[in-house]
Amino acid sequence: MAAAVALSVTASAAAQEIERIDTLDTSYVTAVKEKMRNTTQTGLMRLDGDKLRSGVAVFGTPDIIKQLQILPGVAAGNELMSGLYVHGGDGADNLFLLDGVPLYNISHFGGFFSSFNTDVVENLDFYKSGFPARYGGRLSSVVDVETSEGNMERWHGGASLGLIDGRLHIEGPVWKDRTCVNFGLRRSWMDVITIPAIAYANRRNGDGTTARGAYAMWDFNGRITHKIDERNKLNATIYWGEDNLRAGIKEEDDAYMDLGIRTIWGTLAGSLSWESKYNAKLKGKMLAYYTRSNSDVGYTFDISYPGTNGRSSMYWNDDNICAVRDGGLKYDLDWYPNSFHHVRFGAAAALHGYNTGRKYDQRNSFAGTEPEENNGEEGDRYTSWEPAIYIEDEIFISYNFTLNAGLRASLFGTRLKSWTSLEPRAALKWLITNAACVKLSYTRMSQYAHLVSAMYIDLPTNSWMPSVPGAGPMVSDQIAGGLYLTPGNFKINIEGWYKTMNGMLAYNGANAFYPPLVNWEKSFTTGKGESYGLELEATYSVPKIELSAYYTLGWSWREFEAYSMFRFPDHNDNRHKVNLVATWRPSKKWNIFANWNYHSGNRITLPSHVIQYEDGTSALLYQAPYNAKLPDYHRLDIGVDYRIFFNQGRTLNFNLSIYNVYNHLNASFAMLDTDADGKYIGMAYGLVPIIPTLSVGYKF
Repeated sequence: MAAAVALSVTASAAAQEIERIDTLDTSYVTAVKEKMRNTTQTGLMRLDGDKLRSGVAVFGTPDIIKQLQILPGVAAGNELMSGLYVHGGDGADNLFLLDGVPLYNISHFGGFFSSFNTDVVENLDFYKSGFPARYGGRLSSVVDVETSEGNMERWHGGASLGLIDGRLHIEGPVWKDRTCVNFGLRRSWMDVITIPAIAYANRRNGDGTTARGAYAMWDFNGRITHKIDERNKLNATIYWGEDNLRAGIKEEDDAYMDLGIRTIWGTLAGSLSWESKYNAKLKGKMLAYYTRSNSDVGYTFDISYPGTNGRSSMYWNDDNICAVRDGGLKYDLDWYPNSFHHVRFGAAAALHGYNTGRKYDQRNSFAGTEPEENNGEEGDRYTSWEPAIYIEDEIFISYNFTLNAGLRASLFGTRLKSWTSLEPRAALKWLITNAACVKLSYTRMSQYAHLVSAMYIDLPTNSWMPSVPGAGPMVSDQIAGGLYLTPGNFKINIEGWYKTMNGMLAYNGANAFYPPLVNWEKSFTTGKGESYGLELEATYSVPKIELSAYYTLGWSWREFEAYSMFRFPDHNDNRHKVNLVATWRPSKKWNIFANWNYHSGNRITLPSHVIQYEDGTSALLYQAPYNAKLPDYHRLDIGVDYRIFFNQGRTLNFNLSIYNVYNHLNASFAMLDTDADGKYIGMAYGLVPIIPTLSVGYKF
């Protein structure tokens, strides 16, 4: 009876806490801390906006993805890129949500930094395992980003200038205590320097050859919140971002040549939501959204030259377009029937449109021959629909046992074929003491969308495609569990996982910068994946100092019969990963940060045997994919914030960040070479040196 009474008090307190989240910002911070300690799910980390905006800022821009890369169980992939390879995933199996809207493209500058502007972010939930039933559509992780509603009382904002971009942020009330707005804008400014510099170089050159080139990126976040009354609230959000890269060279003399490339890629996402509180036990949220990701990659080659029989000319123009568009509707309900249950249930429906196309125009005219002309258009359009329903129940079994049980059902249909999926989810928490608990979880996830790519880099040439016959849905099953301790000022988490992945795709076509767009599934082969390991997280935190150590011991395997009879390690199979993070706040004016990063080297494929023939020729044989390991990776980053405070809450902030402090050139790629004796040796090459960055920000 005493346990039941204690449980009722705990559940009632939780309900009151949720009530306060809707009304008081100070209680919200408390609720975040409580959720981190008391959540039933494994593999969950919540970061608030202040945490995301602090630390080392590479290129002067805080980056959400680069902060997630530090966490255990996550591989970063290629250096400086915004890759996220979670528990052996392939990087295209992460669900990114911005205010509930799925995003397909989450990076700028070819992956150097992410599309999420930390100025407008309120908090982030990152799941590596133990996924609740309300999430679906990806295999390996969920990155759920929520932007701030804005300030209902007064206007404030800020501006900052970094190494490659500038940022502007403004929020405040349109109608005090009823309607507020929150806007964030970023834009790169490198083109302001490169365009005049190239023009000046062309004038100095004076030999008839001129170059041109410019790169610009920008993104805009906007949110409007209106409180109808104490029980109803409306939100409208928009994200719009784009990258534009153009370059070329022209020669004008007796011979004429003009070579140009153009690349445009971007994302547009918007939503309308209505949150309703029907009574003390039931609240709901309806969300309608539209999201689009598109890219346009093309080149033009125009040349003419004189000959004995007259002038000859060649003109080639090629344009490749890829786009994915979603329109969706979701309705989620939270129900507290009694003190022992917190039930979440809802439904969602999405209409997907995938569009790939190539336009080409070739005209050749050689002196003395008939002109040739070849032009046309090819591509595919796919339309698919994806309804889903889910239910999950947070059950307070007793004072120290909590169970989150759920089920998600989804359907994915195209004109060619349809698939269905049932995804059970379960997570159990045993609270041993107030400072120690054990958690276990099992999840099944399905993914119907595939990222068609010919390489491991996040480029605008990559294209999303739906499941089709021959390339069906991917399915993962994951078991995770661990021990979670919070003694005093310490937080210690020890967690292990085992995950299998079926229906994975791997590119088996010819080496190409651009993947195939028509009958794309014929250039991919299907296989399996397996990942398992152990994670350790230890954090010591007091008001002025926070020290964290993250360690991962992991294995990631692939099985593709088209490549090998045996399983082989994945590209990001890093056996050991260590991250040490320190923050020191000696005063209100100073914040000092340091990160040391280490992991076992990434895997690459190199020839394992050389066959010499009698005629002097040779051939290279490959034993298995990713049969060689690059040298181990390590670097140190440091950052310093210095703030100058003025009256009326105004602040001037200087951030000095140094990436790769001791200038260690980590291997980016490797190849076979021969020494003076003709013996084959492996040569690794590093590309990224020390990068210092100074940025300035002003807040009011």
